[in-house]
Amino acid sequence: MKFKVIGRSNAITPEPDTAFLEIDHWNDYSIITMFRLVYIGINGERNDIGAIKIGFKGQTEEKATYEVLDKEFPYLGDNYFSLGQDIKFYRRLSELPNGKGIDIAKALCDIVLDPGIIKDIKDEKTLRISLLRDISLGVVLGQYHRTLTGAPDRTDFNFRFTRSETEELGAVSIDFSIKVDSTPSTNIHAIIGRNGVGKTTLLNGMIRAITEKGNESKFFNLQSFQPIPIHPNYFSSLVSVSFSAFDPFDPPKEQSDPSKGTCYFYIGLKDPAQQHRHRTIPELRADCTRALIGCFRNEGKSKRWQDAIMKLGSDEHFDRMKLTQLQDVFSAMLARSAFQSDSDEFFSEYYSEIDKYLSRMSSGHAIVLLTITRLVDTVQEKTLVLLDEPESHLHPPLLSAFVRALADLLLHQNAVALVATHSPVVLQEIPMLCVWKAHRVEKEVTFKRPKLETFAENVGMLTSEVFGLEVARSGFHDMLASEVKNGASFDEVILKYRDQLGIEGRAILLALIANTAGGQSK
Repeated sequence: MKFKVIGRSNAITPEPDTAFLEIDHWNDYSIITMFRLVYIGINGERNDIGAIKIGFKGQTEEKATYEVLDKEFPYLGDNYFSLGQDIKFYRRLSELPNGKGIDIAKALCDIVLDPGIIKDIKDEKTLRISLLRDISLGVVLGQYHRTLTGAPDRTDFNFRFTRSETEELGAVSIDFSIKVDSTPSTNIHAIIGRNGVGKTTLLNGMIRAITEKGNESKFFNLQSFQPIPIHPNYFSSLVSVSFSAFDPFDPPKEQSDPSKGTCYFYIGLKDPAQQHRHRTIPELRADCTRALIGCFRNEGKSKRWQDAIMKLGSDEHFDRMKLTQLQDVFSAMLARSAFQSDSDEFFSEYYSEIDKYLSRMSSGHAIVLLTITRLVDTVQEKTLVLLDEPESHLHPPLLSAFVRALADLLLHQNAVALVATHSPVVLQEIPMLCVWKAHRVEKEVTFKRPKLETFAENVGMLTSEVFGLEVARSGFHDMLASEVKNGASFDEVILKYRDQLGIEGRAILLALIANTAGGQSK
């Protein structure tokens, strides 16, 4: 492929695999960088891509870009940088066959394809007043980059779930809103409350609302003039994640055919093909193996899996397992195997090869690997993910890493997750506008927002905010309250506990004494 710089009055000749840069004398405060890009394909077809601005380091008003460029070249040098001027430009590039759009962007040092270029040119006048004159850097790094690389355009979600009242359950109406490019991201929403408040029942009702026709529980689209039931294609797929052994709910059978409606995938202990049966460890490992193959067969999924594993590597024990070796084994097998990667024979061979890695993992690490791998394999644009108490098998650092990896995956795929939890660690990773506190009195369940910001908040503060008096009536709070009730002073309690009382405990003890009539420190 070659590039040719021509004037607007020059005819474009049908030279196969040639990109023409038509000079446009438009100036941005006397800096001239504009061209019109036209690409002639291998078979001579013409593709009008659109407007692009090309600048170079140290450029001033005295030098237009077209005066500096060679009339013909294979690619630009490192001192150049470029930017298409609208979303259609990158959509047309992405539609060129055989990855030619990426080749063109790379050859023109496009900052959308390689945002790393921006670091070296951030102080260039041409970047600020010409290339970014009508475009924000957020759009460049977000929408334009996703379009060029094939990632889905992000869209807002705004929906409501409702449940009608029954003899056993109260009515429910709860809203969820996901805003494009918000910081922190709003793709994960949490429902938090004590055990028995009905969080799992709520998620199971959501599953039925999507997978069972005529179910009284429903989702409504709130983006129209008035709430309307969601279209069958509102969610492209539904993925439920639950490793609870005691939940009586039997998940529906998996459904992966989009022509039959919303696809459904289940990640967990239950056997969707047989009611009341839990899958064995070898079956779960086989499930993980199939998902790994599904990821590694696709370049985009493979990259997203690597990114997720890197995020999870913030947990040192997870990092030490060097799980990227699983992809190395796959690639080596693919190079030498006589079987296709989607065949049963290839699966059996790969399963035998990686079983030594999977078998030495702890249950928590194995669950995280299975979950994130299957999510990468199944989550696509507008997928709804339902997770039930992910903290059940994970210690706090790994739980935080998992939530961050999940958030990145959802953001990239323009998907959303609803998490039922009783862990304030989950709340630390999402903003308060994405959190519902659930409270139950008899069969009635109410939902309220937290009173304080949850993202990056102290775990103790979040625990107190969510559980309130329940915390004060349990654990060490109850023990200290009992001592004060029996008339013990601050020093007496410290002595009794042999000085084994933390800073928070001492503060609580002082507060309890101060709030007790006649209480005083001796």
